[in-house]
Amino acid sequence: MAEYRKEKAEVERFLDNVKQLIKLGNNIQINCLPWRGNRVNKTLAYMAETGITQTDIEKVICDLQVCNYSYTADERNMNFRDEQVWIFGITKNVIDTDEDLYIKLKIRIMGEETLVILSFHPEEPGCEEQRLKFPYKE
Repeated sequence: MAEYRKEKAEVERFLDNVKQLIKLGNNIQINCLPWRGNRVNKTLAYMAETGITQTDIEKVICDLQVCNYSYTADERNMNFRDEQVWIFGITKNVIDTDEDLYIKLKIRIMGEETLVILSFHPEEPGCEEQRLKFPYKE
């Protein structure tokens, strides 16, 4: 998956669009279907473990700023290969503990624009080079 950095103005436009879609409230999907095989849907697992709802997730996404942007990548799913995913990270207090959250979003055109929340879960613990980097963090 090719990763690249969008300019600040592009990130701002993307986030403005995301927040507008959330405000309108009718075209939002969370990828919370169980995955096939032995891979776990981390978003679904995180929602079940914490009891957070789509409304909780939307509130966190509305708090995203350009400084939370990490990178953009081409969609890996061959059915949607012309689409891009946008990766963000933010530290939020979720159920009485601070979590470094990994958030993957995209906007899909299906008649009209739809916000698709592909991932919303804590960042994977591990070595420092695998952690999200934030090119516009001040």
